[in-house]
Amino acid sequence: MLVEKQEGDLPIYIIGAGISGLACAKKLKEFGKNVVVLEARSRIGGRIDSRSFGSDGFDLGASWIHGIIDNPIWKITQKNGIETTVFNYDESEYFHSNGEKFSRQEVEEFQSYIKTIEKALSHSNKRSAFDAVKDIISTLTYSGEILPEEYLKELLFSFFERLANDPFATNLELLPANYSNFEGYFLGDEVIFKQGYVQVVNSISHDLNIKLKTTIQQIILEKDYVKIVDHHNNTYLASHLVLTVSAGVLKNNVIQFTPELPKEYTQAIKNIGFGSFNKVFFELKKPLSFQFDASENLNSIFYWSDGICFNILDLSSIYQKPVYLMLFGGRQSDFIDQSSDDEVWMFILDSLAHKVNMLPRKAEKLIITRWGVDEYSYGSFSFPSLAYDSEMIKLFHEPIDNRIYFAGEHCSLNYTGTVHGAYLSGCEVAQKLNS
Repeated sequence: MLVEKQEGDLPIYIIGAGISGLACAKKLKEFGKNVVVLEARSRIGGRIDSRSFGSDGFDLGASWIHGIIDNPIWKITQKNGIETTVFNYDESEYFHSNGEKFSRQEVEEFQSYIKTIEKALSHSNKRSAFDAVKDIISTLTYSGEILPEEYLKELLFSFFERLANDPFATNLELLPANYSNFEGYFLGDEVIFKQGYVQVVNSISHDLNIKLKTTIQQIILEKDYVKIVDHHNNTYLASHLVLTVSAGVLKNNVIQFTPELPKEYTQAIKNIGFGSFNKVFFELKKPLSFQFDASENLNSIFYWSDGICFNILDLSSIYQKPVYLMLFGGRQSDFIDQSSDDEVWMFILDSLAHKVNMLPRKAEKLIITRWGVDEYSYGSFSFPSLAYDSEMIKLFHEPIDNRIYFAGEHCSLNYTGTVHGAYLSGCEVAQKLNS
């Protein structure tokens, strides 16, 4: 691509057509800037990936708007008439490993201890959440009258291991003790999309100049411009560059920088937590036999198997048939990344043994994601690592030589790991470039 090197003639290039890159491009276009988006995939949306399987649609990546009050993503849905469904799952049923449902007294005791531990975590002097949770559980007083002490301790610890998996996409030993400070959700209902999150993507990508199937291999910072080289050795010259690829792409050194990124940036990239988070949707002929009490309108079940806490979300009210979703982070997600569909389904069946009756050996429909081995993301989203430091994140708010800018959920101080965090990050970079 031949372009005159006068800065005024060169467009701003954005690498990545996920929500952050598209938000940035849309804002820049509104400011009257010449902007081009380069995307490696054959589609836009990045880690927002809405697919149709038969007559049903599924969000394989992001699903939820996490809190609708003042959430910019919610405002987009309202402006564009995008239909959503409230799906809060903060209230759950609990089942013991033998399949018995927790009694009301057991639920109350269990949840009371969870709240006590969560409160104590914010004051813990332990570095890792793993050590902090173990320490707190060991120092609490137990009556043993409702749930036996040792059994309750096991339930509590495995439940917090589960919280590290979802929503943080990691393991408890890799999270800081104050991890709850970093769950950047807005207030209000959580909602999902009947026709897919991609509707939000499409609404902000309208009329943007987007070039798909363009994998960037090299970024060269010249004196007055940035040179970008793709996998076909095509060259693009940019007045400025906005890099919105995932932290996973940065960690895996997919793109070569010339000169190399400054040491403080490479260290920050190394220290960012970034995890794999996978979904397993399955449709059955008949509902699972440990159905919830419909009068309570509960759609979430926690159950235990071999000391591991699992969670099933019931989507039947949305699909009008028995459809379920299981979410996996950390080691379980890594297992899914490397396993076949049959191996994953057997893993789920084994976990449900003795919990449900008449469980079919084969699902009517089985949809499994493997974000950890996705060559365009190498994972799902970032999380606060043990090496987390707000200054580390603020570094990504500073452009390199006023030419190369960073945006994405991993660049968000308050909303890491969320779509709204990615969106706001892209908008903020556009504002900087405009000023």
